[in-house]
Amino acid sequence: MQIKTSSFGTQTINPEDILNFPNGLLGFPELTQFKLFHEEHENPTVHWLQSITDENVAMSVVSPSVFGMEYDIGLSTDEQELLKLVNPDDVLALLVIYKQHEKNDADEIDLKAIYRAPIFINTKTNIGIQKSLTKLDINEV
Repeated sequence: MQIKTSSFGTQTINPEDILNFPNGLLGFPELTQFKLFHEEHENPTVHWLQSITDENVAMSVVSPSVFGMEYDIGLSTDEQELLKLVNPDDVLALLVIYKQHEKNDADEIDLKAIYRAPIFINTKTNIGIQKSLTKLDINEV
């Protein structure tokens, strides 16, 4: 299947690699299918979550460990059922990141993360949710 992307041009993807977000993502409830892309090198840090149906919707995401943290969040029974979660080790947590300000030093990137709205993906089922948190329990790694 071919899709158009905002950063990677037209891409041929395997339909089995599509991530399904039954409730969409915050700000994009109507967009429910995404593909995770990264630049071609051995250990990519930043990935792009690209909408399958809207080439103009893509967001940069990273593992919380990039910011020296991990989430200790209990998913509700409904969330676990939605994710079809059997093993908690199958959950991948991601944070949407953005550039807040340009720095004077061209080699320095000032990235910020949206900590209160992590994305959780069941890597076995390719089903994901974005959870809006009112209380933030973060463990530093």
